[in-house]
Formats: sequence, structure tokens, C-alpha cells
Amino acid sequence: MMKSSKWVIAFILSVALLATGAYTWPEAASAAAKPIKVTQNNWEPIEFQNPPILQNGTTQLPLREVGTLLNSKTTWIPEGKRIVITNPQTRIELTLGSKQAKINGKNVAMRTVPYNKNGVVYVPVRFISEAFGAKVTWHDKERRVNIDVEAKYLYVTQGATSYWVEKTNGKLYSASNADAIKFIADTKAEVLGYSEFTVDPLSDNVHVLQVYDNYGEPGIHNNFFKMVLVNQRLVLESKAYTAGHPNRNIARSAGNHALLMNGAILYEVSLEGKLVGEHDLKAITGYQEDNFQVEWFDDNYMVVRPERTGWLTLVNRKTEETTLLAEAVLDEETWKIYQSLDQFSTEFNQWDGLKVIEIKDNKLILEHYLFIGSKTTKYEFNLANK
Repeated sequence: MMKSSKWVIAFILSVALLATGAYTWPEAASAAAKPIKVTQNNWEPIEFQNPPILQNGTTQLPLREVGTLLNSKTTWIPEGKRIVITNPQTRIELTLGSKQAKINGKNVAMRTVPYNKNGVVYVPVRFISEAFGAKVTWHDKERRVNIDVEAKYLYVTQGATSYWVEKTNGKLYSASNADAIKFIADTKAEVLGYSEFTVDPLSDNVHVLQVYDNYGEPGIHNNFFKMVLVNQRLVLESKAYTAGHPNRNIARSAGNHALLMNGAILYEVSLEGKLVGEHDLKAITGYQEDNFQVEWFDDNYMVVRPERTGWLTLVNRKTEETTLLAEAVLDEETWKIYQSLDQFSTEFNQWDGLKVIEIKDNKLILEHYLFIGSKTTKYEFNLANK
């Protein structure tokens, strides 16, 4: 009788614990501890600096990381604890702790509120994503949120300023802080495949934007579009191209000027955004090609390469005298091997095998990779003789 009473008491206590939520089954505890995953277009889970959290059945993501996912600018405004998330099509305005929001000026109610956790502002991922035209799906067994989004824009930010390029037509936009986004210009940029968008700040008000586009099968074509902006105004554009070869165009000269290849024309731009030099590499070198790369540039010399024939060439800027470097530094046997190569062969993908390292003590330091035996050799070319 005593034994039966103990079992009854144990049963009643168990029911009471379950009713009060003081006890959870091991399986439930394990599921609750399982982290939330977030994927974009069902790719690999995204790693967040601050992990996603679940609040009242709604997945919340860190504000700034949501913006990165959706190619949108996020701004925290301390006055009024306001949040602005924007791209050229959509502007969302939120307030910390409030379910009221605005999408393009229209009032909208949310299910949950944005809130601050340990200094990190979290926002509801479904509400934000769908406002930007994305589709959000919750996979309960995996505890995974998937955001299906077609990226219409390339996005990059530099300090308080952000830029967008529309992929289909090259339209360029910008915004500073939480200001309204403004249209800057129709650019030559186009995206045909995999793309990257970067910015090189020459100064606070002079930025060089670059759109890199890799396209075609099997991805051997590469376009590099550059845009120089002064005080948010487009002043210069260029387009460089390479196919089946590495891109070794340098972004800055030894004197820290920006360098832009526009086919066979090399532009030199000062830190103030002024065009201080324009060099026709086809005319200077005599190579009848439409695309070149520049691999060194200082006050005395430049080292350039025609894209297709690929011969690395030293140019004395004072005299415009040129030196074919492979012929000058390679031994006779190796030089003959490269002369015999078909320019469209696999062996020619590194052109003549030469690469510029630096100019030091009036010597041009080069590295050469020979595909036969995978041999790497360093050469020094004495510039005193030039």
C-alpha cells in the first residue's frame, strides 16, 4: 500500500511540473537548444556574427546582417530610436519597441517588435525580407529559415555612403546615412554572370567603384567596369577585359594615383579625382590589340601587357622606349618555348610566365613560372641600362 502511494504522489508531482512548465521532455529541451539556421536561396547556412533568435514564433535577425543579405542599407537613428532599411526600390522605417512600421511612406503593422538585445538591434526577418520582395519559408524540422531573393542590385558601402548598381541596365544610385536614395547616372556596367561590387576611396569625397563580372562558359570571360565619383558625381568610366588569363591590373600607381584601363587606354586619376594622365598603350607599344593590363606604374616606368599576345613589356615613360621582358631576361631555350606556343593553348594561360614583383634599387624584380616542371625563378632587370 505504501509503495502504491509513492507512485501516485510521483505521478501527481510530474503532472504538476508539466502544467507549470517547470519540466520539459529531453526531446523538447534538445529541440529548443538547437540553433536557428538561415539560408539564402537554399544555399549553405549563413554564419552570423550575432546568432538569430526566435521571439513569439518569429525569427529575428541582427539589423545590419539583414541589410547585408538583402543588399540594403541599414541606419540606426538614436533620436527616437528609429531604424531605416532601404534600397532604390523600398524604404522601411521602424521604431525600437513598436509594431508600427512604414514601407515607402505607408503605415504597416508588424507581428513582433524590433528590440535591443545586449546592444544588438534585432528585426523580424519575414517582415523585412517580404517588404523587399523576397519569399521566406520556415522549415520546422531543421529549424531553418530560407530567404528566396533575386538580387536586382549590386551593393557596396564606404563609411556612411552606400552605392547600388542595377544589374540589368547599369543605373547607379547612392545614399548617405538615412537620406533618400538618389540616382547618379546611367553607367556602362552590365552583369552577365557572377559579379562583385567594390569601392576604393581615394579620399572622403572621391571614390572609385568597380563592378567585376565573370560570365560565359566555362566562365573564362571577365569584365571590369570602373567609375570615378567626385562628390557623388560621375566624372570618368572605364572598361577592362580579360579572357582565360588572370587579372593583374593594379589599382594604384607607385605615387598612389588611381589607374583605370579602358581597353587600350590607361587613365591616371589623382586623389582629388582629376584626370592627370591618359596613355594609348597600343600606340606606345605597337601591339595591335584592343585590351591591355598595367602591372606597374611610377614616374619613370610602366609595365604593361597586351591581353591576347601577352608579352610583358617595360615602357620608359621619359623616352617611350619599350623592352620585351621575356626576350630580355629568359634564357634562349625558354624564350623559344614561349615563342612557339599557340596563344590559345592551355600552357599560355599565364602568358609568358612573367609577373612583376616590384622595382627596387633601380632594378625591376620579376618572377617567372615555367609550366614545364612547374619551376619558379626570380629575375632582376637592371633599369640603369634603360
